[in-house]
Amino acid sequence: MARHWMRVGSIAGLLVICLSVLASISYLRPDATIFKPFGVSVPEEAHDQEQPYRPQDEQQGDVQQEKQDEALATAVPDAVKDLGKPPDLDKLLDEQTKVVTPAEATTDPAAEISPTGISKAIVMGKLTSEETDWVGEELPDWQNAIYVVDLPANATSPTGLRTKINKSKEAMPYLTYIIDNYEAGFPDIMVFIHSHRKGYPQAWHTDAKNNDAVNMLHDLRLNTVVERGYVNLRCIENPGCPDEIRPWRDPPNPEKLPEQIYPYVYADFFNLPLSEVRKQIEVVATPCCAQFAVSRAQILKRPKEEYERYRTYLEETTYDDDTIGRVLEYMWHIIFGREAVHCEKTSTCWCEIFGRCSRRSGGHGWMKGSGGG
Repeated sequence: MARHWMRVGSIAGLLVICLSVLASISYLRPDATIFKPFGVSVPEEAHDQEQPYRPQDEQQGDVQQEKQDEALATAVPDAVKDLGKPPDLDKLLDEQTKVVTPAEATTDPAAEISPTGISKAIVMGKLTSEETDWVGEELPDWQNAIYVVDLPANATSPTGLRTKINKSKEAMPYLTYIIDNYEAGFPDIMVFIHSHRKGYPQAWHTDAKNNDAVNMLHDLRLNTVVERGYVNLRCIENPGCPDEIRPWRDPPNPEKLPEQIYPYVYADFFNLPLSEVRKQIEVVATPCCAQFAVSRAQILKRPKEEYERYRTYLEETTYDDDTIGRVLEYMWHIIFGREAVHCEKTSTCWCEIFGRCSRRSGGHGWMKGSGGG
C-alpha cells in the first residue's frame, strides 16, 4: 500500500510540473511576444503594438520605398501636436530624387511639353504685419494677387488689393480673387498659397526643401496642373488622409467641431437637403492645408454666382474662423472637381506634380518642375 501511494504521489508531482510549464507557455505567442492574459497587468512596452490599418499603406512595389512613404506620412502629425522637430524633410526629399540619373529615367511625354507661354499667378491673403516682398523678388515671372485682410474700412491697401472683412482664414481672399477676376479673365493656372514663405514650424505644411514655397513653385509642373485641373500642393498624406472628416461619427467627437458642421456647410454650398448629403458623403479626406493649384478651365466650370454665394455664406456665418476655415480646407478639392476622398500616394504625387522621381516611383518626369522663377 505504501508503494502504491508513493507511485500516486510521483504522478501528482509530475502533473504539477507539467501544468506549470504549460502555464508559462500560454504567456507566449508563437512569435515569442508576451500575451496579456485577462486580469494580469503587463507593461505596454513588453509587447509589439499592432498598428492601425491604413489603406494607403498597402504594399505596392518596393518595400524600402513603402517604408519611406510611411515615414513621410507620419512625420507631420506629431509636429503639429507638439511642434517638436520633425524628421529631416530635406534628407527625405534628396533620397526621393537621388536614386535615378537623367540617363536612367524613363521619359514621360508629358514632361517634355514646354511650359513656355503658360500664364500663372500666385494668390494669397496676408495680415498687415506679414512680409510678402519675397513673392515679387523670388518669383518675378509669376503674376501675384496679394489681398490684405485686416485693414480698417477706410484704409488703402499697400498691395492694391484687400478683402472686405477678415474672416474664415484664407478662404476669404481666395474667393475674392476668383470673384474679382471672373469676367476680366484668369491666367492659365493659379496657385493659392499662404503668405509665410518658409521654415519650420511656420511652414511645416509645405513639403519642399526648407519647407520653402519658392522651392515648391520652382518644382511645380505646370503642364500637370493644366492637365489635371486641380492639384493639392501638399503630397505628404497626413494630416488629412485617410479619413480626416467623418461627418456621421457616432458618437460625435467633441474635439472635432469642423467634422460635425461639415454636412450642414456642404448642404448650403451645394444646395442639397441633408438627406442627400448623407448619401453622397461618408468620409472626406485629402492632404491638408489649403494650398493648391487650379487651372482656368477648372474654375470656369462653376458660374461666378456660385463663388459669390460661397463668399456670402462665409461673411454671414456665425461659426468661428478656425472652425469654418477648417471646413473649407477639406472642401476646396470637391469644389474643384475631385471626389470627397482624394488621397494620392506621396511618392506618386511628388513625381507627377513636382518631378521629384525615383526609379521606384516610376522614373518618369525626371526633369525638375517647370514653375520657373
